[in-house]
Amino acid sequence: MTAFIVIFITLSLMGSALWVLPSKKERHRMDLRMQARKLGLIVQLTSIELPDKWDKSKERCKVVAYSFYRVKALTSLPKVIWLLPYEVWKYQAVGDGWWSSDNIVLTVTSIKTLEKYGAILKAIEITPESVSLYWNEAADKEGLEELAKMIFSLTDISSVLNK
Repeated sequence: MTAFIVIFITLSLMGSALWVLPSKKERHRMDLRMQARKLGLIVQLTSIELPDKWDKSKERCKVVAYSFYRVKALTSLPKVIWLLPYEVWKYQAVGDGWWSSDNIVLTVTSIKTLEKYGAILKAIEITPESVSLYWNEAADKEGLEELAKMIFSLTDISSVLNK
């Protein structure tokens, strides 16, 4: 009987310790975030307000932002440029399934990356201070590297085209 009690207590302690360990999904997210930091990106848990198709109301969604901040803010950019994976009536198309709030030119590589990962991206925000990618962290490390290259190429955008 004593052995049974000792075994039961040991198993209950092991179960408690295993319950505290992160799940496989959480470990994957931690690995992605560590990889992003190695690539020079800043990871933030945040919420953003995205416009609907008619730009009449805003939908608030909680997302993870992977951002790169410029050393010096650009004065030639408007306050915010949004790239969205759905149509908003007053935005311009920049690729297959992507729309921009301002008239910007993207590289072919950036457009292909947007089309490839469009299902997992929520939005991209380009400001004079930074470029932020909002997504649900569903890619692998190779996908993260492609997205990071796209973020760095979007950092090179220094002005918008005249409409």
